[in-house]
Amino acid sequence: MSGETTLTISGNLTANPKPGVTPTGAAFAKLRVASTARFFDRGEGAWRDGKTIFLDVTCWRRLGENVLATLERGDSVMITGRLRQRSYDDAQGTRHSVTDLEADSVGPDLSRYAAQLVRPSATPAAGDREPVVGELPGSTPEIAAGLAA
Repeated sequence: MSGETTLTISGNLTANPKPGVTPTGAAFAKLRVASTARFFDRGEGAWRDGKTIFLDVTCWRRLGENVLATLERGDSVMITGRLRQRSYDDAQGTRHSVTDLEADSVGPDLSRYAAQLVRPSATPAAGDREPVVGELPGSTPEIAAGLAA
């Protein structure tokens, strides 16, 4: 939507991303990110950790598929998205409010990792199949399976 505020967060995944599908068939991945602020304590002359923020993140469709194929627990990530607030009633009838991040983009934190990008071809030639997430260009499914092992 136009005029929405976006948020960028860096942190570590607390668990492996979890796949899901809506009743209408839209694929998604759910992940949880922990982010701890650091500050310099001038009195002590040392860096200190602040409070840790935990944020649930939803990645839709292709972004979700790529997250599932790429990331795992403990990975440092950078995520940009929009905050979404929802409410629900639990089994006892108590109303709860939850704030999640709906991701627009997710990537490894390159201040901690080196990454190799795998780009799908822009216009596949006749007879070419769609690349599989995580597969290197020009490889076959058998090669990709061997690389994953």
